Amino acid sequence: MVFILTYATITAKDEPKPQPPVGIGRGYYAILPGKMLLAAHPRPDWKDARLSWSLVGGPGGVEIERPNAGITWATAERPGKYVFRLTAATAGKEAFSGTTEVNVYPPGEYRGNPILPGMFPDPHVIFDEGKFHIYATSMENDAGAYGRASVWTSNDFVNWEMKLTNWPEYGKFGGDIWAPDIIRKGDRYYQFITRSGGYDTWVGVADSPTGPWKNLREDNTAIVSGGGNAGRVVAAYNMDAQPFIDDDGQAYMYWGWSESMAAKLTPDLKNIDGEVHFLKGTKWLPSGGELPQWLSVDIGESILVSKVHVSPEFKHVAYGYKIEVSDDGRDWNVFADRSANRTEVAGEGYIDKGEANARHVRITFNHCGGHWAGLYNFAIYSGDRLVSLGKPVGASTVRGKGSEPENAVDVSNGPSLADFVEGSYMIKNNGRYYLLYSSGALHDGSYCVRYGIADHPFGPFVTPPNHTILKMNDEGTTRGPGHNSVLEFNGKFHIVYHQHNQPHEGGALVFRQTCADLLEFNPDGTIRPVTPTQTGIGPLQPAPPQRADLAYGCYATATSVKSGYHVPEYVLDHNNASLWRAADATYPQSLTVDLGEVRGFSEIETTFEYPTLSYKYLIESSVDGKEWKTHTDKRSAFSEAVSPHRDSGPARARFVRISLTGCQRPENGAGIYSFQVF
Repeated sequence: MVFILTYATITAKDEPKPQPPVGIGRGYYAILPGKMLLAAHPRPDWKDARLSWSLVGGPGGVEIERPNAGITWATAERPGKYVFRLTAATAGKEAFSGTTEVNVYPPGEYRGNPILPGMFPDPHVIFDEGKFHIYATSMENDAGAYGRASVWTSNDFVNWEMKLTNWPEYGKFGGDIWAPDIIRKGDRYYQFITRSGGYDTWVGVADSPTGPWKNLREDNTAIVSGGGNAGRVVAAYNMDAQPFIDDDGQAYMYWGWSESMAAKLTPDLKNIDGEVHFLKGTKWLPSGGELPQWLSVDIGESILVSKVHVSPEFKHVAYGYKIEVSDDGRDWNVFADRSANRTEVAGEGYIDKGEANARHVRITFNHCGGHWAGLYNFAIYSGDRLVSLGKPVGASTVRGKGSEPENAVDVSNGPSLADFVEGSYMIKNNGRYYLLYSSGALHDGSYCVRYGIADHPFGPFVTPPNHTILKMNDEGTTRGPGHNSVLEFNGKFHIVYHQHNQPHEGGALVFRQTCADLLEFNPDGTIRPVTPTQTGIGPLQPAPPQRADLAYGCYATATSVKSGYHVPEYVLDHNNASLWRAADATYPQSLTVDLGEVRGFSEIETTFEYPTLSYKYLIESSVDGKEWKTHTDKRSAFSEAVSPHRDSGPARARFVRISLTGCQRPENGAGIYSFQVF
């Protein structure tokens, strides 16, 4: 189920909103016959409030187990959307009321989105020798630190296990990479990664999809390096590389941020083979974001200038600029002045008309809507005749190779990939090439997936009218979906992508989780827009019967709770988006589950908030909640990070308690996604 509050979600650009006296949590979804979790957590000054849950409306009846408790499970009769109201009253204060909407789905094999616990953006999926593997960026603290390299493996696409991989190893905790992408060629596996903050691409090789890995290049260097002003193949952010092998065996690499690039790879995948292709068209870029920046064209003779077509880098940005003309390159007159423009976005470009005799034409940018100056095309016309093509050109600054001012007067007008930002992913279907990529702003709901179609790996690409195929859904249960990979399996395509966590918080507002949905083609070869779901796609190969989790639908207590979004019962709801978090980073912290009666069990599975990190913990059991017996004691040292942790041993008890005494990153407080008792 999903809870949608009636007050606005805070984004990075919003002013902080007053916090309600009672925080209402989210249950995300329920799949019948499963239960819904209704959760509320009062502020300390409302701790004695009288709370009450009631059903406002829905397609059927609902049984609320504890209507007068802050946290309760509820069961719906029929699928559909349900609205609940929480009321709270305490002495001397105005009563509080809030509503939530809950989505309930009919029974099915689907197990829900996200498909992985924890913050794992930029997912890449492969199927190899009977198993599914997902590689992703890992995030390891609330500051948004990027963490260790890992791989998730599954036989059925539902039950996943994580292990760390050995490459690359650098940084404080090892790994610290972005967007790993894996390809198999022959009997070997090749992993392309971006070094976090370095904007360079490295390639590893292994004999197994889980490693061990080593650098493919014997001199231990990147295949493309640097970004900004660092050493580089091209002056661009060399990140998010995806290898692609065509039907004829030729390997390619697609990569870039803001600039979409592609190149052939040598047969051994160690080097770029030939020139780098700029898929959006070539452009002039200045060396940095400082303004003003100018570009000037020498037409070669004084002629009548009647029109100038300006095609800046970004379609969605408003540019302020001035165009001037001159006969001698020293004395300038204004031809057009948009210096005050702050609202008209570039779109397909700006057209300025007039009449002036001139040999030199100059454009000076003074505003770029939060971006830098950049030009795909600076086209100067005399009547209907283009007079600027291939003419000498100069600029205030140049970023470097690949950003020369001559690019603004060549035949490459760009962009043939609308609003490309990052996350290139090439697929081929029925002989045509589809480049999927991410667009919009990573931090907010504008992030989405678009695509272009071509008949050649290097294009030119055409973006169909309806080329945005994955975006935030109408009710906001999926926010900022993007940076995808595609799995073709048993004749169907599946898009694996990340979405922002709910609530949108932590990780410098870039916490993202891995999801999967069906990707379909229309009869004309275009891609049908994907509706992001909460249910996901379920098993792709036979899944073992689900074991009976004795803790599911039970109640729990904890030593502390951060907010209504993090109550202890969230570890019991079988949802990879919800978790319990302690109020702060102090240790120890414990969570106790009441099984309702004395039960026998033999194994406990725990999924911690940051799966790539190790935690110290103690698990105990009790018949009466007073006398406790040790079940598992892992407090002495940080063991290898895996997920889930499985601790076996027979016991009979009504209460099961897990106490966390430390995290490998000490700045992280206690947090658990799932605690299951079998």
